[in-house]
Amino acid sequence: MKLMELKEFIQKESVPSDLIVFVCPESTFLADQYTAAICELRNHTQNSIKSLSELDSALSIVISYSTYTNVLRTDVFSENYDDYSMYENVIVICNKVDKKLKSVLSDYIVEIPKLVDWQVKDYISVCCPGLEKADVDWLYEVKNKDIYAISTELDKLALFNIPEQHNVLMRLRYEPDSYLYTTDIYKLTDAILSNDKQVLYDFLSHDTYTEIDPIGLTGMLRYNIKNILLTTQNSGKTLSELGISTGNANRYKAYGFTLPRLQQLIKFLASIDSKLKNGTLDMSKNKQLEYIILNTIF
Repeated sequence: MKLMELKEFIQKESVPSDLIVFVCPESTFLADQYTAAICELRNHTQNSIKSLSELDSALSIVISYSTYTNVLRTDVFSENYDDYSMYENVIVICNKVDKKLKSVLSDYIVEIPKLVDWQVKDYISVCCPGLEKADVDWLYEVKNKDIYAISTELDKLALFNIPEQHNVLMRLRYEPDSYLYTTDIYKLTDAILSNDKQVLYDFLSHDTYTEIDPIGLTGMLRYNIKNILLTTQNSGKTLSELGISTGNANRYKAYGFTLPRLQQLIKFLASIDSKLKNGTLDMSKNKQLEYIILNTIF
């Protein structure tokens, strides 16, 4: 059976009771979703089984007239039978099917494709239609594209009315006490250079920081400060000669640094970079980040 055929059966609320074998080489997430939808349509409860042989006795009673859909989960499905038609209301979820059985099971196999970005994002939008595109993109990235982690967050957000979902996610995203609070090295660097104390306060107020490396932060700051100097103090060279885009040049100028301030930062960052690399800054990673931030803002 093709996946599109199964979708149509579900949409028409007419899923046949025949055996279904979901083959999921990567993730069983979609198979789990389809299984839940099928059970809901049938008004059945999922019943876990370890093998089809458990159902070989009294099949007509256990399968045809029960209120269960029996679900077998296995890495490789290899149970060999001449006839699989007797296994009604049974779903197998596996990574692959023994190659000897593929031809016999061809009518029952549903291949689950690898999830791609747009499918996961579409799933987010369907589950929580109150989220904006930027919300969807952010949630997808912050949960490392992990569909299971994303689904956990969607279950929580879906408890709220559609108009509230965006605001709820924003509160989770920006409140320092939230486990979804996050920033990245680019946003943190920009906040330091633009003296955005609110962003920096939120970052420092969070108990466990993101995976930002202190050496990486000092390197990013030094790179940006060098470009600020090149942009504001260049000797007649064009931006293309300096290797700086017009947009970045305008951003650098907007920071409004004085030359003494730039010189002070360069001296401090050179010193801290040396200490970080030779291990003489004897403090935790969080304390190292705090030290850098508190000595670079003004």
